[in-house]
Amino acid sequence: MKLKPLIFLAVATGLYFVGRSLEAQGDAAPFGANGVSPERAKYHIAALVLTLGALASFVFAGWTIFRGRRG
Repeated sequence: MKLKPLIFLAVATGLYFVGRSLEAQGDAAPFGANGVSPERAKYHIAALVLTLGALASFVFAGWTIFRGRRG
């Protein structure tokens, strides 16, 4: 296996765990007075972006592995 897919897998794993950490921080943030908390939303949106980045990295690593085996 080449180095490029391993790097993408490492980046994807790192992004996934950082996203999970941000999600936990968002869950621990206090609720707002009317039930909506901008602080919680900031953490959860950042976690969503990181999780989507991890998904894209996993897909790109798989695509790179597939193309390397095919050709």
